[in-house]
Amino acid sequence: MHLLQLFTALVLGTSLGCAAASEEFRPEANTCPQVITCGNPGLNGLPGRDGRDGAKGEKGDQGVGVRGQQGFPGKAGPPGPVGERGEAGVQGQKGEKGETPATDIFQQQIYALESRFQELHDECNNYKQAVLLQGMTVGQKTFISTHQHDTFANGRARCAKAGAALACPMNADENAAVQELAKRGAKFAFLNVNDLQTEGLFVYENGKALGYTNWKKGEPNNYGGNEDCVVIIPENAQWNDFNCEQRGLIICEF
Repeated sequence: MHLLQLFTALVLGTSLGCAAASEEFRPEANTCPQVITCGNPGLNGLPGRDGRDGAKGEKGDQGVGVRGQQGFPGKAGPPGPVGERGEAGVQGQKGEKGETPATDIFQQQIYALESRFQELHDECNNYKQAVLLQGMTVGQKTFISTHQHDTFANGRARCAKAGAALACPMNADENAAVQELAKRGAKFAFLNVNDLQTEGLFVYENGKALGYTNWKKGEPNNYGGNEDCVVIIPENAQWNDFNCEQRGLIICEF
C-alpha cells in the first residue's frame, strides 16, 4: 500500500514539475524536452513509401558547349542499284575545222625529219655495202683500197682524214687480206710500219714493237741507206723495206 502511494506521488510530482516548467519557459513550439532512455537499441522499422514527385521545374538556360572533333568516316554502304539508261540525245551538227595547234605542226616536222633520216640511213648502208665489196674484212678490221698511189706520209694523212689508219696487219689473216687488195692494184702497198726513229728498229705508228712480221728473205736490208718504210709484195704477201718518198698503193684500215 505504501509502495503504491509512493509511486503515485512520484508520478504526480513529475507531472506537476513538467507543467510548471512549461509555464515558466514557453518556447515558440509547445514541446517538451525528450527524455533519453538508456537501454539496448531497437530494431529498424520497415522502409516507408516513396514520396510523391515534386512539381516540374522550369527549363534552364541552354549553355554554350564546345563542339567536339569530327569522328572518323564510317564504312561505305552497299552500292545502289544501276539506274536506267537514259534516252539517246540528238546528234548536233558537225562544227567547223579548227586551226592546227602548234604542237601538231612540230610533230609533222618531226615525222618528216625521221623519214628523211631513214632515207639517208638506207643510202649510207648502200654505199657502205658497195665499199665493202671493194674491201676485205677480217675480225674487227676492214681494209679498203683507195686505188691511189702516194708517198708514205701522204698516204697516212689520207687515211687519217677518212677517220682510218694506214693498213697494218697484225696476223697472217690480216696480212692475206692486205695482199689481196694489193694484187687487185697490181702494185706493192705501204704498211704502217717504219724505223724512222731508230735505224733497224721497225715499230708501229704508236712506237710499239712489232708483234707480227712477214719479212722477205734477206730483208730488211736498208738498201741505198734510205729504206725506212715497209711495203707488202702482192705476189707473195712478204714484206720489204722501202724508200718512204717512193709512191705505193694506199690501203686504209677501219
